[in-house]
Amino acid sequence: MIHEFSTKDMSDLLYDDLSTIQDNAGINTEVVLTTPTTESTFPCRVIDTPLESINNTNNATPIRKTFQVSIEHWDNKQRVCMEMANNTDKQLQKRNFTRTNSSPIIFDQITKKYRFVTTYEVRWNALTNSFSYIR
Repeated sequence: MIHEFSTKDMSDLLYDDLSTIQDNAGINTEVVLTTPTTESTFPCRVIDTPLESINNTNNATPIRKTFQVSIEHWDNKQRVCMEMANNTDKQLQKRNFTRTNSSPIIFDQITKKYRFVTTYEVRWNALTNSFSYIR
């Protein structure tokens, strides 16, 4: 049986997984889907909209997709952003995601916080309803 898996499904899954991460003091770090403002809770992770690419189809039904997603890590300190990214790596590796890119850490003038963006990829197999590494 072929299992559908959409961009929204991926976003929901990421939100649920990343919401369980405790970066400091045993408190789960805020996860949001929009760019933080001065009113936001920090530290936080931002899940950018996943990019979905269809690799294979069967009678026009996607059976293999590649998902790419960028996660932004925001905090007062650069080192905390790096630690958060490392914790994101560990959490997403459980689902076979691989980090494919990192941006330089940037200081945001509006929020007065640092932002570190990491990008991940994973392949979805609709026949097995599972994720696999991209080799």
